[in-house]
Amino acid sequence: MVDVRHEKDIEQLRRVALAQRAQIESLLKVLASQAAELGALKGKTDELQQTLALVEQLTKQSKQLSEELKKLPDDTSKEKKPRTKFGNTEQPTLPMVEELFELDAADKTCPSCGGDLAPMKDQFETSEMVDVIEVSYRVVKIKQQKYTCKCGGCVETAPGPERVTAGGRYSLAFAVNVAIDKYLDHIPLSRQERILKRHGLVITSQTLWDQLNSLGRRLESASRALLARVLAQPVIGLDQTSWGRLDGKKDTPWQMWALTAPGMVVHRIRDNKSADTFKSLIGNYRGVIVCDALKTHEAGARGNDAIVLAGCWAHVYRKFEEAAPNHPQANTAMKWIGDLYDIDDRAAGDLDKKAELRRTASAAVIAELKTWLWSQAALQTLSIGNAAAHCVANWDRLTRFLQDARIPLDNNATERGIRGPVVGRKNHYGSKSERGTQVASLFYSLLETAKLAGVDPAAYLREAALADSRGVDGRLDPRDSVQAGMTE
Repeated sequence: MVDVRHEKDIEQLRRVALAQRAQIESLLKVLASQAAELGALKGKTDELQQTLALVEQLTKQSKQLSEELKKLPDDTSKEKKPRTKFGNTEQPTLPMVEELFELDAADKTCPSCGGDLAPMKDQFETSEMVDVIEVSYRVVKIKQQKYTCKCGGCVETAPGPERVTAGGRYSLAFAVNVAIDKYLDHIPLSRQERILKRHGLVITSQTLWDQLNSLGRRLESASRALLARVLAQPVIGLDQTSWGRLDGKKDTPWQMWALTAPGMVVHRIRDNKSADTFKSLIGNYRGVIVCDALKTHEAGARGNDAIVLAGCWAHVYRKFEEAAPNHPQANTAMKWIGDLYDIDDRAAGDLDKKAELRRTASAAVIAELKTWLWSQAALQTLSIGNAAAHCVANWDRLTRFLQDARIPLDNNATERGIRGPVVGRKNHYGSKSERGTQVASLFYSLLETAKLAGVDPAAYLREAALADSRGVDGRLDPRDSVQAGMTE
């Protein structure tokens, strides 16, 4: 046994002791069963006595281990973060099957006496294993029954399965799977082609694109409806990033714009990030737009009294963070900005409470920060001065949150909403045509929104496509799909 007094690694000791105790308890069960069997046999008193002696010894060791475990301190290291779980990660969404493994007939012979090995009642060594079921594809021969009347006046044919295009070779589920692989898991079509070939399906990347293009046309109304929902919100976020151009004009990349509202994100790819593009995207929007301090945003909103721009404190924080290594006073600004977030956290999602805290506690922090900033802004040539000057120049937008509790302190939600397309850009580099940008925008919008809603993205795309074919305009809100039972 391990000597507790001389073991320095208490956590290691705990694991060893628990493992030993488990082994002992397992052995106790087996030995108890053997003891009972021996007791029923005549002339086996010596074996019985030996077994009982071993049981007694193991029982004593088990008790000793239990006492030693009780003596171990609960907190082994204040520097280590406490672990909430040990062992394997639970998989509650995976189906559970049970498989019994038995010895082959040739192996059911006792190596000691040559007798037959018999199964021990209710005695198994159990464990769990995560397994994989290979993806497979099939060709389905469709037979649609025809019907006629005795009068000979009509012939009816039973409806066939849903396809992306009428009479097409590929199912709706197949096209949805291609979309998920490319726009959610970021697998380029050329790589999908190779993967499918390994599974026995010979198909070209052009054919895969044709499926995406056809499915995209059936989802256009759902994409338009999602944009309308976002623009109906009182506060939205806006951001953009470059999008690769694969049509020979890589020096002038497209721009992917993102418009967000709680639980929703819409992507649109345009030629540029100009003020006119800004105006075309927001249309007749009336409300607050949280965005970066870009001149195009300011120019796009200029003269439109229906639009109010709000700033992003996360951007300000990062500017001071960059200055801090050379200018320690930047930590002062970072501390105050952190206080603003802490105050909001105290509201715990209660808008009325947040509004009150912002009018009092947040306003006090802002007043102190303002005095400090104006003194630093004079240092224009230094990084600390540049950070302060940026803050001063955008002060009205940055302090807009004091007037409306619905306005977030930053634009991080929109930045998170654009991460998916950024990963996709790294994998398949962008789009070859304007239609390619439209399809990419559409699928990223619907799939990322479905992900935010916590619904199965594949189920959502299928339902939206079917809604379109039924003439429902495809306006299926993924957030409503949770109640419809489309959860993962």
